[in-house]
Amino acid sequence: MSAHSATILTRPSAEGGARVRALAPALGAEITGLDLAAGVTPEAVALVLESLHRYGVVVVRDQHLTPEEQLGFMGRLGPVKTSSYSRANAFCVPGYPDMMVISNIVENGRNIGLMDAGAMWHADGTHMARPDMYTALYALEVPQRDGKPLGDTLFASTAEAYDALPDALRERVTGRRAVHSFAHHIEKKRRLGDLRRPPLTEAQKAELPDVEHPVVARHPVTGRRTLFVTEGHTARIAGLAPEESDALLEALWAHIRRPEFIYRHIWRVGDLLIWDNRATQHLAIFDYGELRRRMHRVETIGPVPE
Repeated sequence: MSAHSATILTRPSAEGGARVRALAPALGAEITGLDLAAGVTPEAVALVLESLHRYGVVVVRDQHLTPEEQLGFMGRLGPVKTSSYSRANAFCVPGYPDMMVISNIVENGRNIGLMDAGAMWHADGTHMARPDMYTALYALEVPQRDGKPLGDTLFASTAEAYDALPDALRERVTGRRAVHSFAHHIEKKRRLGDLRRPPLTEAQKAELPDVEHPVVARHPVTGRRTLFVTEGHTARIAGLAPEESDALLEALWAHIRRPEFIYRHIWRVGDLLIWDNRATQHLAIFDYGELRRRMHRVETIGPVPE
């Protein structure tokens, strides 16, 4: 059963004139009438968190945020993640090591941000012992062609996907653990021809060792079971022969990508898109070539998956 109605709903919120509207049957909602630059109230934080846990991914429309304001807001949702990977490759917003630039823009002969972020289905930070809880991506430049926005992002509900697992597949994954690896992720991107960033340094490899997480994890807030294996970062199912592991992972990934679990976000400048990495996965669409795209990303750290 879906976490919210398949019909499009509109309801007033406790935060003044802010309104929440569902965008797709399985996940996705927008919040309008909320100005985070004017100050973040406890009611606004509660509204965003409630919406995230109900809808998985939420867009707060028409924002005008400085880096301090975006970081300050995310700090109200949880401990902000500091990324040595961002700093080492100079992909952070200058002066803000906790905010990464996601962009294809080249200035003075160098990329100002990550150009290949999101090229495979993934949830942020699953290669870490404490994966990301929430991610916020703020749209500053959205490419267009013939008046149509480009660079959409697809989201899948891993909670809805788990609920719909066939019994036989559910039995196969119950109690299993999977290995998540950033080195595997980078090598897979290179092999597919999608790598557009420098290779990992030895220091980065040492800081990002492989980790194991349960294949089926409980959401730390809602308690819902979710599928916690991703095309981007999951290298193998622990304890299985390589052929069996590969086949099981492919079956799970194909299931997660079923259309009924998907929300497609069409970006607008001023969108602050926030998603729950413990209940969703996402995929970036690279259909804009060299047309300028620029976004600022902030993440919060979550608990160890159980």
